[in-house]
Amino acid sequence: MAYVLSHWRGEQSLLRSFWLNGVALRLVIYAIVAMLIRDHPVAIPLALGAVGTDLAVLIWQCTGYFRAAERNLRGLGSMLPLWGGMFALIVAVFVVLSQWWGLALATHVPPTEIPYSVQRDKLHASNYDMRISEDGTVLTLRGVIALGATKRFMALLAKHPDLRHVHLTSNGGNIFEARGIAKLILARDLNTFVDQDCSSACTLPFIAGKTRRVAPGAQLGFHGYLLTNASQLPHIDVAAEQEKDRDLFRARGVSDGFLDAMFQRSHNEIWTPDLAVLRAAGVVNTDGF
Repeated sequence: MAYVLSHWRGEQSLLRSFWLNGVALRLVIYAIVAMLIRDHPVAIPLALGAVGTDLAVLIWQCTGYFRAAERNLRGLGSMLPLWGGMFALIVAVFVVLSQWWGLALATHVPPTEIPYSVQRDKLHASNYDMRISEDGTVLTLRGVIALGATKRFMALLAKHPDLRHVHLTSNGGNIFEARGIAKLILARDLNTFVDQDCSSACTLPFIAGKTRRVAPGAQLGFHGYLLTNASQLPHIDVAAEQEKDRDLFRARGVSDGFLDAMFQRSHNEIWTPDLAVLRAAGVVNTDGF
């Protein structure tokens, strides 16, 4: 305590006041604060305590040095220690303020910015619900088949090797995503089932099933194709896209007569043939399900 008081009164030499009590101590404090910032987040009480202590030390350093410089001025008449101390004080204040700002920033962790791609996937995923049964054998897809649905479907397949059946309830959605899901169903020889409604693009995953079943009262809805934003997608040939899916249906055993009736329908006219027609055309196959 006597040492602290002697510096405060300006009784120590200029060299000790400047280099030991000033520069050396300031470097020690700089290192301590740097370690606190490195281990962020810093508790607010700790940060406030560090700032308050640092401020008190800075006042003690400056007061003791300038009192020693004043005593030196009376003895030697030189202004150099006084001006040098002023310059050192300015530098010290800038360093101290930067460290205090660093402590303020370290008292909280800024929220992690969610990438746009993740936000977009979450938005699209909100249009449908895709989940696995407790025994891991049934995947249920309900809602609009939106962008990202194929990726999600693939991820669930990878996690559940025992998956065998896909239950579908959807009024359609993105035809390219529906094709992607259909390809995955084909590759795994999965069975498909509809217990409510499956229309438009939803029929692509359904027809890909190894065995295909429709519950009593459920409906499959079909229609011809139309590109509503054709002016924005001039590279897409609607007729060619329709033929791709005609080939898929034909490869799954669906009759040409049914396909002609299906694609002759207007895009805004949903055709819901009864179960007898679906069975006769080869759309529904209950064997082995």
